[in-house]
Amino acid sequence: MMVRLNTRHELPQIGIRQTQGRLEESSIIQPQISGTNRQAQSNKGATQPPHVSINSYPSRRAYGHRTMGDLMTEQGSRGISDVKSATTAHTKKAWTKATNAAKRGDDVVQEIKAEVFGNYGARAVFYYSAVPNPQIQGHPGQVVGTPDRGNISVDIETAPSARIRYTPGSVETYMKNEGFIRHWVSYGNYDISA
Repeated sequence: MMVRLNTRHELPQIGIRQTQGRLEESSIIQPQISGTNRQAQSNKGATQPPHVSINSYPSRRAYGHRTMGDLMTEQGSRGISDVKSATTAHTKKAWTKATNAAKRGDDVVQEIKAEVFGNYGARAVFYYSAVPNPQIQGHPGQVVGTPDRGNISVDIETAPSARIRYTPGSVETYMKNEGFIRHWVSYGNYDISA
């Protein structure tokens, strides 16, 4: 009988476990804008309209229309001057009387009469002087104020990269079946049942 060599084999198999990569979040970080916005303003304004100021007091004063303060000042000065001149005149008369009273021809009554009635023949005395012009001063209107040029500034803050959350995939290989080769012998026929 003839000896037969039987062979049975199975090829190795490789298994693959695979996980897909996942992009869970992907977004662009929006720029953040900040800044100031102070609008320009003129801040200009006009003073009161042009006007004229007139000081007519020097002219009115020349005509005799004085303020009470000026009148009192003039009357006070005049009173002091009158007192000084009267004091001087009375002192002179007193000394004259003191030295000449005992002399003949010194008639006191005649002197008083001459002094009292001596002004009857006096004439009116008029003084004239130039009347000063009124003081006129013009005041032009003015534009005052300092303009504000404003301030507009923009600050943009950007992120250097997008917001991305990614889970990477994986690939794993393993030996699913190692495979085999078997040999055995049979007598007569091949062993097809094995």
